[in-house]
Amino acid sequence: MIRKLTVLVAVLMLGSMLAVAQQSTSKIDLFGGYSYFNGSTSGATSRFSLNGWNGQGTFNFTPWLGGTADFGGYYGSPFNVSANDYTFLFGPTIKVRTPHVTPFVHALFGADRFHAAALGGSTNNSAFAMAVGGGADIPLKGMFALRLGQLDWLRTNHYSNGQNNLRFCTGVVLRFGE
Repeated sequence: MIRKLTVLVAVLMLGSMLAVAQQSTSKIDLFGGYSYFNGSTSGATSRFSLNGWNGQGTFNFTPWLGGTADFGGYYGSPFNVSANDYTFLFGPTIKVRTPHVTPFVHALFGADRFHAAALGGSTNNSAFAMAVGGGADIPLKGMFALRLGQLDWLRTNHYSNGQNNLRFCTGVVLRFGE
């Protein structure tokens, strides 16, 4: 797994160096949009779904390497339980900029805050979280781009049990400082 990830990163870096001359680079990218969360209960029950939002800010150090701050909120009532989940993640993002699409990969680390309430009782838990994944942005006119999609494996560790979650996001990217 590590070897495949290393090869992928090396290919993306080489490709981005070749593509740099083809597209100008923004200094700051701001993303906001819809997010779908498919969660795990560590085998206690079946998987559940929440809907919400995701926001990201990326400072681009080079045309291919940036630092990302990612925040998300997800809400729903699976199994007749009112639930919300918030993610606070930070880490590197690698992009390959071309004139028609900007694919990216990232590894983000931070915290996840989960809350559930039912039948007059409630529970809260904060835990380590990490998201590994990527997606693609389609440049539009001027400072706008469309995040065609972003898919992440979102690993959390609530109540001393690991959860393997999935997250899909789509929305609008604003690019500043070209």
